[in-house]
Amino acid sequence: MELQKNELKKLCRSVVQLSRETGVWIKKEMQKVSRKDVETKGLHDFVTYVDKGAEKRLTKKLEQLLPEAGFLVEENTISRRGNEYTWIVDPLDGTTNFIHGIPCFSISIALVKMDKPVLGVVYEINSNEAFYSWEGGKAYMNNRIIKSSKAENLNDSL
Repeated sequence: MELQKNELKKLCRSVVQLSRETGVWIKKEMQKVSRKDVETKGLHDFVTYVDKGAEKRLTKKLEQLLPEAGFLVEENTISRRGNEYTWIVDPLDGTTNFIHGIPCFSISIALVKMDKPVLGVVYEINSNEAFYSWEGGKAYMNNRIIKSSKAENLNDSL
């Protein structure tokens, strides 16, 4: 199945909305998380019920948006290969910040077609900033077109 540019645009906007909805839930849960809710996966690699819950919420809705797609997810709440499309999901990018109450964490979602990115969404929960784009489209932050720097020299850039 080949997704056309207008279908990718619509799909991307749905993923942005889903990220915002999930972000509201994550922010509410932040007040409830305690040290006993934190599991260690490795050195400086943590997971909470919020990571897993957010991933389940996201994958359930993403599955409805594109049923034939597979998943590559951080918390392994779902395992399914897709023939052509795969969702890549980090439901709580910045768990260490989250568990320490540092308000800098996001939801990151990409859709790849045969290992080529065709859609991407990063929703920074605390600043309510959604960054997104799709193949053949422009890049946006909260419905405003964004562009990369015109600096030609790395020393002139931020």
